Amino acid sequence: MLKTRRSKTDPSVWKDHSFIGKQTVVSGDVSFHGGLHVEGRVEGNLESTDGCLHLHGEIRGDISVPNAVINGVVHGDISCSERLELAAGAQVFGTVTYHEMEMMLGAQVTGHLQPAARPLLKAVQDPAA
Repeated sequence: MLKTRRSKTDPSVWKDHSFIGKQTVVSGDVSFHGGLHVEGRVEGNLESTDGCLHLHGEIRGDISVPNAVINGVVHGDISCSERLELAAGAQVFGTVTYHEMEMMLGAQVTGHLQPAARPLLKAVQDPAA
């Protein structure tokens, strides 16, 4: 049987999960590891070096994460070093910097789309040279 490969945007990949409910408002910056699901509102910046953000609520601040699935509203810049998915309900007001991006029909970006600079591959030198 073939083993299916799961994306880092799949919530089951992450061991640690945090959840911000629909009626919750967080004021201040949030730093997290693992998966963060936001159904409510965050008024501050979100940052992670090894996690995935799933947004169905609202963020008023900048987002800097490796992976994200956005299906809510972002008033700020988004920077994804690996993969960004903008679902049909995504509304982004700011600059979106991404390495890989998937944008569904209905997603809206009012701002700039900016691909992240990819590191240049170093040429391998022949040891005999």
